[in-house]
Amino acid sequence: MKKQTPTGVLKKRIESLVPDVFVEDLRKAISFAEATYKDKHRYKEELMIDHVLKISISLLQEGLDLNTAFASLFHEMHLDEKTKKEISELFSQDVVDILDGITKIKKGTNSTDSNPLIIIKYILNTSKDLRAVYLKTYDTLHDILTFEEIPEEEKKSKLYKALNVYAVLAEYLHLEGLKAELEQMAFKHYLPLEYQSITNKMKALQICPKMLNRYMGIVKECTKESKVKPEIQSRIKNKYSIYNKLKKYEKEWIDPNIRRLDDLIAFRILASDEDSCYLIIEKLMDRGEINEERFDDYISNPKPNGYKAVQFPIKFPEISDMYIEIQILTEQMYQENTFGKASHIAYKASKSRFAKPSNKYDWVKDIQDEIAKSRKATKEQKSYPIKCHIFEDEVFPFTPKGKIIPLDKGDTVLDFAFKLHTDIGNSTESAKINGKPAKLGQEVSTGDIVEIRVDKNKTYQKDTTLKYANSLTTINKIKKKLKEEVK
Repeated sequence: MKKQTPTGVLKKRIESLVPDVFVEDLRKAISFAEATYKDKHRYKEELMIDHVLKISISLLQEGLDLNTAFASLFHEMHLDEKTKKEISELFSQDVVDILDGITKIKKGTNSTDSNPLIIIKYILNTSKDLRAVYLKTYDTLHDILTFEEIPEEEKKSKLYKALNVYAVLAEYLHLEGLKAELEQMAFKHYLPLEYQSITNKMKALQICPKMLNRYMGIVKECTKESKVKPEIQSRIKNKYSIYNKLKKYEKEWIDPNIRRLDDLIAFRILASDEDSCYLIIEKLMDRGEINEERFDDYISNPKPNGYKAVQFPIKFPEISDMYIEIQILTEQMYQENTFGKASHIAYKASKSRFAKPSNKYDWVKDIQDEIAKSRKATKEQKSYPIKCHIFEDEVFPFTPKGKIIPLDKGDTVLDFAFKLHTDIGNSTESAKINGKPAKLGQEVSTGDIVEIRVDKNKTYQKDTTLKYANSLTTINKIKKKLKEEVK
């Protein structure tokens, strides 16, 4: 195990990250945390105070406010009403609100039955302030970094959530570095054979920072010849992304064919205008060999969702016979592709590669605007909520066992029953919401625990129950069953 950083060093580090005017407040919060945790350890070796200090440091480095750091310091406490009242009085209700946000996130991730994408939507829907999402995502990263300490019975669940929930949340927040680190570390422990086989293959092909720098040299020479001064970004594909692209082809993972991928090494070139994009392409074509079958000009012919860029595989024999990927576009195109209607997040959320441009995913850009404002404000303010309003046309109630059932806003108990299963809907007799009797036509809200009572002898709903349904799907199912019964 890695040598632990002494608590005193962590304290000095965190103090260096806050404005002088807030240092005394920070010391007060640290003292409160130390007194509460005393000599408590997280699992085996690490002191609890060190664990929460490290997360607080990461959050402050990310540009979040002091109250988020306070919430991080307190988030491992037993948060009964007495403790929350004490935190509110000593620090602020805002800190308690962030901690309550953590509780909601934990509630959403407790069930192993819920689809990860539904969990993510639930978290974003309930988090009207994203500070709790940041905190829990960095907390998850720290879990993975101290993986050997985690009890065996918790390891698989934590790795699964890291890969399928928190890494995706990091992507939604445009925390690319955090996403890559979460995926890399969790993948290493979750699928060690696959991780090691990809590592060995990349080593054999010499795919490393040194090779990346050699390609960067050629790309820079080509852009210099074009007399264009673009911004050049580069990356080596992370191993979990390689795994996800190859898993439908590979079975044994002894000798994975990662060469089938053209983007193991990739460059993004941001030019000032469209003409400059094509000048750069000409110079790259003079120097390398483009795979013309995979050459896509989405500047001249944008995708249906508005995505614009020119992208293609190219190889430079003087370095290797391996293809690398080049993407060329303007800064404006990049902003639209990343945060606008053509964003990858909008594409994933719509589940359609042919999605038309829509304002439905404007929240992607709104989040980034709020985060940018937060980074400026935290130099002078203790509290700066990162406000968001996401997936507001949906609600996310729970079954008694903790599974999240996604519904549309306005859906009722009866809609909930039919969403569970058509047979359950047809045999539903009564229900409870949060332990209290509820009518079939009662509207369901996010966070509600809905318990459905069925009559095993009941096989359909009468036409009088149609008025209790909000969902067109529910209405059609009731009508269909009624027709069958009439026959």
